[in-house]
Amino acid sequence: MLAKIKYHKMFVVFSLGYFCFSLLTYKDYGITSDEEVNYRAGSYYFRFLMSSHSERESLRQRISEKDDPLNFPHYRLYPALVSLLNFKGYYEWSHLINLVFGFLSFLFVYLITYALTKSRLSILSPIILFLNPHYLGHIPANPKDIPFSWMYLATIYFFLCYTSRKVAFYIYLGILIALTSAIRLVGSALFVFFVLKMMLDKSSTFKQSLVMIFITSTSALLFLYLTWPYIWGDPIGKLSSLIANSSDFSYWDRSILYKGILITKASRPWDYLIHYLVIKTPILILVGFLGSLVVSAKKLLPLYGILLINFAFYLIIQPVIYNEIRHFLFLIPVITVCSSVGYIKLLKNKRFLVPSLTAVVILLSLTKLTVDFVQLHPYQYVYFNELAGSLERASKAYELDYWSSSYKESAEYIRNIAKTSPYPIKVYPCNLAFGVDYYSYKGFSVVNKSVEADYYICDYMNTLKRSFSLESDIVYEIRRKGATLSYVAKTIK
Repeated sequence: MLAKIKYHKMFVVFSLGYFCFSLLTYKDYGITSDEEVNYRAGSYYFRFLMSSHSERESLRQRISEKDDPLNFPHYRLYPALVSLLNFKGYYEWSHLINLVFGFLSFLFVYLITYALTKSRLSILSPIILFLNPHYLGHIPANPKDIPFSWMYLATIYFFLCYTSRKVAFYIYLGILIALTSAIRLVGSALFVFFVLKMMLDKSSTFKQSLVMIFITSTSALLFLYLTWPYIWGDPIGKLSSLIANSSDFSYWDRSILYKGILITKASRPWDYLIHYLVIKTPILILVGFLGSLVVSAKKLLPLYGILLINFAFYLIIQPVIYNEIRHFLFLIPVITVCSSVGYIKLLKNKRFLVPSLTAVVILLSLTKLTVDFVQLHPYQYVYFNELAGSLERASKAYELDYWSSSYKESAEYIRNIAKTSPYPIKVYPCNLAFGVDYYSYKGFSVVNKSVEADYYICDYMNTLKRSFSLESDIVYEIRRKGATLSYVAKTIK
């Protein structure tokens, strides 16, 4: 055991650094617009599963439709776990819990990379992923896409790095596939990959493959039925409606800022996902991924297969995707693993100049990413790479702080004003009213109508979508790298 820890000591050091970072920064991150409903609904989840029929019906009469596990299709096992651990209900604690669980993303990219290379240089994968501002920035306050991402990685690691004929293996695999598919329907691409892998497996007979597929799919469906109240009563009908809704997604029908114009989700161009991946993923990862196609293609065929299935899934089914690519954020760690394996191959090259030049490129790129990381903190998820131009330029073409997490800082600014104000201050937020109220600490009141406000908090995207009839002066801006994420305006009365 000690020998294994010693061999992986660089990852142990990385892990300690990650948890120290989490403890030092968890209070910095603002509430996002997805958190309230997820944690609130999650708090009902376990109560619902463990209640009698009469208790469930009584509970349903007291909660909203979005919180009702029987009526709303979202799978909220993870938010329920966070709510259970966060017994005080502080959002800051939720962010710390998310950061702790988010560590699993770095663990599994390391394990997958090590399984493919058997090299201590596998530490490159979690380091690159950590310094990817776009991915790291989602971890503290994204209770859906990040849990889906590390669960997706866990499933990949499980069936790529373990081989077994035992029934228990396929039961566990079915549960993992069920969890990923329930959180995001695109997780079902893993089942497609699994079926293809089993059918092409020459070490098993056709009959054996069918039995393994049957065991995996049966355990997946059984686990879903036991843990997902929404599909109770009519599993086939409810699952069918979820598949149909994955492209329609009637629960979300808003404008998307894309290349400087407002478009609807239905009018997304076919290359929407690819375009965003190219401008949101650090150049270091993109170059490494392209290089891996040349130097490590055979070793990475399973991961390339998973990526291809997901892109085909996106192009054919056109599943819901908005707020840039957060629904496909899980692809970033997979691409990072491919990129890292490619770099490791070059670093181990016996020609002197190849590993030396590769090391210089990696160090310079990581230094640049570290600078970006620090400059954007705590809003790292608004990151765009050099292909998009400056962040200021990107802010007029794409939505930056789409979750309004910077409203925390704006609310704190108004709270300081309220301390010396001779009269009560009223604030109108363009978005995230519950978050602004949370950070008010009762120092000011939040109103629903802009005409009643002394101050309002807004951002570029919401300014485009709303028209204010009142005169105002901008008195404070939350800025990063020349771009305004949100602003505070004082109304002129």
